[in-house]
Amino acid sequence: MLLNPKKIQNNANLGPRDINRMDPYDAPIPGQSLTDEPGKWAWDKPPEMTDVDDAYEYVVLKIEQDPDLKDDMLKFLMAKTPIESICNTIAFTGFAQGKWSPDIAEMIKFPLSAYFAIMAEENGLEVIMFNQEKEEPTVTDEQILDTLRENDPGALEFIQQELMAEQGDSENFLDAPPEGMEEPMMEEPMMEEPMSEEGMMAMIDIEGGAE
Repeated sequence: MLLNPKKIQNNANLGPRDINRMDPYDAPIPGQSLTDEPGKWAWDKPPEMTDVDDAYEYVVLKIEQDPDLKDDMLKFLMAKTPIESICNTIAFTGFAQGKWSPDIAEMIKFPLSAYFAIMAEENGLEVIMFNQEKEEPTVTDEQILDTLRENDPGALEFIQQELMAEQGDSENFLDAPPEGMEEPMMEEPMMEEPMSEEGMMAMIDIEGGAE
């Protein structure tokens, strides 16, 4: 029974905007796992396989002897699913089912990656080994200014005035020449004559060897 009936019972179904509706007591009690019956879960029992070669052969034989399963693997590769994701799923599933230990789950990933890469090449599919890392969003200057404009307009106005004052001081400093020195005369830039077609062709022949 929830202490607050107005809260959502399952926090897993909440969205990023439902934080105010979360039930703070909908979580495991500290030490709860120590009160469960030992061996209740498959991963809590001794693993069926303790050798990497045995675990690898088990996965490969299961795929090769099941045409439907192998066809599913080819569909994943055809859909450009990274091999890293496929191997991570297989390794974790085997651990959850009690097939192997977490150590074997990590060590099996490398030979499985090679197996799926060869499968993709034999079927003329593009090999995508790793997951694409997502770029973390950065805060732009425009977003900062918008936040200041909304939350603290006075601070934004103060910053703008300071920037304008600094800009004005720098312009005055640059505009005023030192005492006793005259402003240098700027020479007019010399206009180069346009290159003729013969000259362009000769340059192309020398640099690129094109005719």
